[in-house]
Amino acid sequence: MDITLPEGDLDRLLGHPLVSALLATASDGVVVVDAESRLIKAMNPRARELLGYDADEVLGCGCSQTLNSPSCYHRCPLTEVLEGRPENSDLDLYYRGQDGDRVLHARTRMIVVRAPDGRPLAGIELFQDLSEHHALKRALHKRGSLQGIIGASGPMQTLYELVEQIAPYELPVLITGESGVGKERFADAVQHLSARVGKPYVKVNCAALNPSLIESELFGHKRGAFTGATNDRRGSFEEADGGTLLLDEVGELPLGLQAKLLRAIQQGEVQRVGEDRPRFVDVRVIAATNRDIEEDVSAGHFREDLYYRLAGVRVHVPPLRERAEDIPDLVAHFLERFQAEAKERGRPKPVRGLSDDALRALMDLPWRGNVRELENVLRLAWIRSPTGGRIGSEHITQPNAGPRRANAPSTNLAELEQQAIRRAMDSSEGNMSAAARMLGIDRSTLWRKLKKDG
Repeated sequence: MDITLPEGDLDRLLGHPLVSALLATASDGVVVVDAESRLIKAMNPRARELLGYDADEVLGCGCSQTLNSPSCYHRCPLTEVLEGRPENSDLDLYYRGQDGDRVLHARTRMIVVRAPDGRPLAGIELFQDLSEHHALKRALHKRGSLQGIIGASGPMQTLYELVEQIAPYELPVLITGESGVGKERFADAVQHLSARVGKPYVKVNCAALNPSLIESELFGHKRGAFTGATNDRRGSFEEADGGTLLLDEVGELPLGLQAKLLRAIQQGEVQRVGEDRPRFVDVRVIAATNRDIEEDVSAGHFREDLYYRLAGVRVHVPPLRERAEDIPDLVAHFLERFQAEAKERGRPKPVRGLSDDALRALMDLPWRGNVRELENVLRLAWIRSPTGGRIGSEHITQPNAGPRRANAPSTNLAELEQQAIRRAMDSSEGNMSAAARMLGIDRSTLWRKLKKDG
């Protein structure tokens, strides 16, 4: 949308009482940016409220630093509009405002203000806060997945929202969680929703690297730098230049290499083994670990400055036992995938889901190996079940145990379990957390068992 002024005096227009009144009472945020200098000419009270600025605090400041949107640093939406490139001036943008901690997701409309000769004088950004809109959508319909991640539980809803908020930013991301929870899937989601989608995406499993070659793998080497270096080689950082680098199991990196990793992340500099000059790279780093990284920092096994550099945003993926309500959705997803894979191989094997006993058995297991363990257990049960039938509890092999036997008496085992729970609850004087620790199970599992037994 364009507005052409009868006179080319923007300051006079902004000082008009009618314009001042409209800006002051507008329900949307309004920011006026000079087309040439890109300095803020005006910002209404609603925009200051949403972005965290005081009255007149940002007048004369640069728009990219003031609005602090990731779009400013990749493809400026205002430039696009001023040059007439976008077909639609309504955009979904993220703003970080003054402190950088808040994340404002807004529906933004761009307006170009032109002089009588058609020359652009200013761009006006009108933005509407979408937080209430998204909250209503979440209340009406919980999402069951995000970018291939399965789960509709409360913790997963929180993670989906966090991933969508942080993905557009250039902040490094540290993903933590037990082995098998799906940390790599969350890294993939961050990359897919970022401005670097379609750019190089390199994954490195730090735990699988040869200790003697780990520096070469990350930073590359020069021909003749060591025995076997017959050619110049680019490292993972150079391979990911312009895109994203996933450092999986980053906690396994040796302490001596962590200083070079810090320099690469902090200054964008890498130096190949055997070379004396740095190379500059533009890489967004996502790191993942199943270790207690804070404990490693305290123990001196992981550099504190590197930890804080990696943890620009912390994403903690909870274990499956803390979101057991996601198990039915995961089961349906895996069974569908198993059957599709079998059909592709020309050996179709349809099954009619799980029996109630089988599902209860899966819900009660501790899943120390998390989603990965569930997938393995379910795949074996699917293989052992009859074609066209249901997976029963007799087809489920617990970790480190034999198969469940159909119609096997379970009264004694159930009684022993109830007795153990009673003793633990008595000893802890009804404290569920303490009782769960005595039993070696998590609190949510104990709560389910207590509820089941009345």
